[in-house]
Amino acid sequence: MKSSETNIEQVPAGQSKAWNFHPKLPIDMSPIFDLPPKPKASLKWLLGTWLKFSPPVNHLIFALITVYFFMPSPEGMQHFSADWMLKITAILFGSIILLGTALHLYLYVLAGQKMRLKFDVRPMERSSRFTFGHQVWDNVFWSLASGAVSLTLWTILYFYLASNGWTPALDTFGSSPVWFILFFFVLRFWQSFHFYWIHRLVHIPWLFKTVHHLHHRNVNVGPWSGLAMHPVESFFYFSSILIHFVLPTHPLHVFFHMFSLSLGALISHAGFDKLLIRDKETLNAGSFHHQLHHRYFECNYGSEEIPLDRWFGSFHDGTEDATLRIRARKKLLFAPK
Repeated sequence: MKSSETNIEQVPAGQSKAWNFHPKLPIDMSPIFDLPPKPKASLKWLLGTWLKFSPPVNHLIFALITVYFFMPSPEGMQHFSADWMLKITAILFGSIILLGTALHLYLYVLAGQKMRLKFDVRPMERSSRFTFGHQVWDNVFWSLASGAVSLTLWTILYFYLASNGWTPALDTFGSSPVWFILFFFVLRFWQSFHFYWIHRLVHIPWLFKTVHHLHHRNVNVGPWSGLAMHPVESFFYFSSILIHFVLPTHPLHVFFHMFSLSLGALISHAGFDKLLIRDKETLNAGSFHHQLHHRYFECNYGSEEIPLDRWFGSFHDGTEDATLRIRARKKLLFAPK
């Protein structure tokens, strides 16, 4: 049904009334692991991301600019020194500040698309449960003081080791063109696999209470919520970079991966399904799959690439039936022993 000015398309009739907007329900995972196999659908899903302006394409653009215009020389990174370490720090902090500020200003301060395609109607909060009593200030602080710091330390460590020849290297595209291209696809699935298990880890009750609760104070999310994590969680989250310590990789892969983890978190927590510029959809933004996790907690620990949530019974597809099932599951998980 059509809306007032709040939505281009309101919640479809007969669908979930718990949201201001949601995509078509039930949501699904990638078809890559479906049985029987769906080769056409799988190929369309794999290539579709790269044939339009999508978050991965955005991350690749950031990575290309970084590697070919701003990256320190390998020789200079063979020793820990302030010049190249500060340069890496400026690149990573600068990209987070640039994108986080742009998304927040456009979506929340200027209300560039008002409530259109916004999942949750509620605004950012002012509450004593947040640092400084303000959700946005809390999120910005923890994104920079914890998220960006962990990202930077892991990246500096990798390039120090790589520059000294202590990790496998892929020097140029020409040295292994098939692997060079294939590794971008591998990274998406590795990131999904790693995120699921790290996320399950921090949902262990004592780790949730001491570590992960900081991120989950954000029941309704905004761009700066994505990296607002406890330092322990940030350390584990960015440990996804370890794949580059054991497989041949190029700096372009590393920065693509790190931007996928950092800038991708800002985009996926934007709170809006898509960005609209002059009423035209320009970029897939917030992840409804993950938005469900922030509301219902014990579901959708992973992402859409690998259906680990489906395999382990924690998938919420956005329907009311799934909400009832996840609530029943939560009662079992936290029932007194």
